[in-house]
Amino acid sequence: MEFKDLFDNRTLVAAKLKDYLRDHGYTKVSFAKRADISRPTLDKLLDGTVENRTSFERHMQKIMGILTLSAEELVLYHHDNRKKVSAVYSQNAPADHEMSDVAKQQYELLKDILEICTVYY
Repeated sequence: MEFKDLFDNRTLVAAKLKDYLRDHGYTKVSFAKRADISRPTLDKLLDGTVENRTSFERHMQKIMGILTLSAEELVLYHHDNRKKVSAVYSQNAPADHEMSDVAKQQYELLKDILEICTVYY
């Protein structure tokens, strides 16, 4: 698939982009900031609801440049349900931030709870 074909397949592109960002640990806020696009615009791209071809292509070029993906690679991207994200990238934390011991314990407890939930739900 070529870049010019992405607009006509924007629902598929939205799903693939959503999977790619999730699998690589991006939050919507951090990725929108990194790609230099607004959060509402990113939401429209991820929902597949951008109606203007020019706007869609301009923003997708920014996104593809940041991700260093071709149109073909994005469309063929396969989400791996078994893949666990080990980090979530955010622009909100100070560069020298370190979790306290209590926060680390609470974080590990939350991960255990989520793991249990995946078994039952």
